[in-house]
Amino acid sequence: MDVTLSPRARTVVAWVAVALGGFILLEAAHALTPFAWAIITAYIFHPLVALIHRKTRLPKQLITGWLYAMLGLVLVILLINLTLLLVQQVQDLQGEIPNAIAETEAWFDDRQNARFAGIETDFIKERLDQVGQQVADLLGTEAVPLLLSTFSFAIEFLIYLVASFYFIVYGDRFIAAIRDILNRRYHREFDRLILDINHTLGAYIRGQLLLVVIMSAASFIALSILEVEYALSVAIATGFLELIPLIGPWTAGSIAVFIALFQDGTPGWSHTTLALVVGLTYFALRQFEDSFVIPLVIGRIVHLHPLLVIFVLVVGTTLGGVLGLILAVPVAAVLKILVNFFYAKLMARETRHVETIRERRDLECLMDRFPDLVNATIVLLVEPGALSWDDLPLVQRAAQEALNHAIDLSAVTPDGVAGALATAAGIVTSTIPVTLPVALEPVTP
Repeated sequence: MDVTLSPRARTVVAWVAVALGGFILLEAAHALTPFAWAIITAYIFHPLVALIHRKTRLPKQLITGWLYAMLGLVLVILLINLTLLLVQQVQDLQGEIPNAIAETEAWFDDRQNARFAGIETDFIKERLDQVGQQVADLLGTEAVPLLLSTFSFAIEFLIYLVASFYFIVYGDRFIAAIRDILNRRYHREFDRLILDINHTLGAYIRGQLLLVVIMSAASFIALSILEVEYALSVAIATGFLELIPLIGPWTAGSIAVFIALFQDGTPGWSHTTLALVVGLTYFALRQFEDSFVIPLVIGRIVHLHPLLVIFVLVVGTTLGGVLGLILAVPVAAVLKILVNFFYAKLMARETRHVETIRERRDLECLMDRFPDLVNATIVLLVEPGALSWDDLPLVQRAAQEALNHAIDLSAVTPDGVAGALATAAGIVTSTIPVTLPVALEPVTP
């Protein structure tokens, strides 16, 4: 027979495994980026795949493959139709920067304010030309590293595709495998905790994606009506800046106001009036977002203080860059769920159910109540003569049923036969001396 580990040895092995796993994750943190994006993708598309699977009974592998093909087709169509327009607008916007600087200098000169030093536009243009030359030289000297970086990106993208496919198709199995590692006593608590985490992460990630689409569309419509230049590029930037809490919306509004202030023409208004109208429009969109879009799309799922949000954004950006910036708030929300969960467990007091077993029938009735006593701690007070040697199968079944329902079952009895039966069935048993009186009524906690 194989040698089994003692409880202390199992604890040591478990902690060593956790420490080793944490060390490996820290050392390989730079390689986890595609897996993080894959998890985000799984949270976005898993509900859709699960819904189609329930309705059609088609394999999840087929549904996910079809979904990826459709998304790839849509992405290709968007790239074909929008890429040239976006590139052109970005190039035009870059060309407007020297003009904006010149207009700013003229504005200062008109007011003859001696406190402002003159801005040499020729010098800035010369510096821009130098930067462009430096970029060209850099591309020439860094051609091989750039090629290697491109190859590395292709590998990471392939890993992302494979990982996201497996997370979407087999995500439930991964969770179930982790659940099976735990003692059955903790299954119900694990299910409740995972349900809260999945609800929070899923609602936040899917809500943020929908928020990007809504705010991009609303900004594009508003900027097009106001005839603001580069409306498409600014609208897309506005949508993605919504992923950055607190800071992102203000940054998007500032960009739109800056462009309106220095664009070539206006719809019959002065540049200052147009910039003011654009600023008020973004303020109105922000109020609409806070009052209607966020409560309806995302809901009040992340209850974090604004100061804490700023702190986690700084920490997330420092640790994970752009990905850390995006995941900082949902990760903080999950950590809050875990802290609240374990704090409640630390502060909770154990409640014991004490049951008196006077005859075989009492044990059978107690077993019928096991489904309502999941995760409970039950102490059996077995009276002398309540059980006989023939009741060993019943006691064994009670021990197994208690295990199935994550019930911590123990027994106290002055009866040697009952004590032997309980011990043989694997129930922790304390045999009290026969001379001590035995309580005939259950003790209420």
